[in-house]
Amino acid sequence: MAVLKVLIVGAGVIGRVHACLLAEAGHAVTVLARGWTAEQLAREGITITDGVRTVTRPVRIIAEIDAQAYDLALIAVRRDQRDGVLGLLDRIDSPVLVPMFNSPLGLGVLRERFGASRIVGAFPGIGGYLAADGAVRYARIRQQPTTIERRNGRESTVVQAFSDAECAISVVDDMDGWLATHAVFVVAICAALERAGYSIERLTDSREALRTMVRAVRDGFAALENSGVTVAPAGLRFIFTAAPVPAAAWYWRRALRGPLGTVAIAPHARATRDTETAALRVDLDSLLPPGSAGAFDRLVRTDRPGLPPGVR
Repeated sequence: MAVLKVLIVGAGVIGRVHACLLAEAGHAVTVLARGWTAEQLAREGITITDGVRTVTRPVRIIAEIDAQAYDLALIAVRRDQRDGVLGLLDRIDSPVLVPMFNSPLGLGVLRERFGASRIVGAFPGIGGYLAADGAVRYARIRQQPTTIERRNGRESTVVQAFSDAECAISVVDDMDGWLATHAVFVVAICAALERAGYSIERLTDSREALRTMVRAVRDGFAALENSGVTVAPAGLRFIFTAAPVPAAAWYWRRALRGPLGTVAIAPHARATRDTETAALRVDLDSLLPPGSAGAFDRLVRTDRPGLPPGVR
């Protein structure tokens, strides 16, 4: 196995999990972190657990981009943090930059700034949260493998890295369409969870709440298609657009009660309500003009008490 020099920009849940998995696979991992987080990780290493196996790995921590050359750089930040790290990315010496965040408007801005040949989009098939003890509790999302963009073979190093980390992988041709689809799905589920007080039990115990969520995603997907976006992957498209609403609601009742909902989705939805989720709503306002998506508009775009001014 070729040892890769991997830089991970961001020390949140996704950054820490992949840093630990890649280091465990034998790759040379460097994590860009700041402040107290950098000090803690440098001192204690990174600990992750899936509830069955707990792994702690020391990794190299830097507070600023250094002059070292890397085989690839994973950009593991939230959508609302993207613009704040662009200046850092300018200084990275790597032939491949891998944005791993939600980007419903596509990766065109990054391709223009850093060169189309350097950007290989990817999205993690892992979710989780930072526990009180400092460990990341994570789950591999069976329904969503780590998705990597096909870029005329330039994705090969990315595929190698995630394969070595034992991630299930899907390689797709239309990453922009995949990202737009995923954003509609995630924002609708976050809105449904918010109405349920971020309680998986309360959401999944309500037949009407689940059916409202399914109808919202269905209308959001239809609006995407009407705007020329290809809804993908096929499995997600089928469950929301071809399956009857009661069947889709039953499926998501079961799925959300497992690690997908309790470990990956609900904690993230609560933590990012006013940050990433708010930014995604703004992106989707550009992609899907208000009034174009029926049930999605009614669930996601209605005013909700308690939100900051301007966040709808």
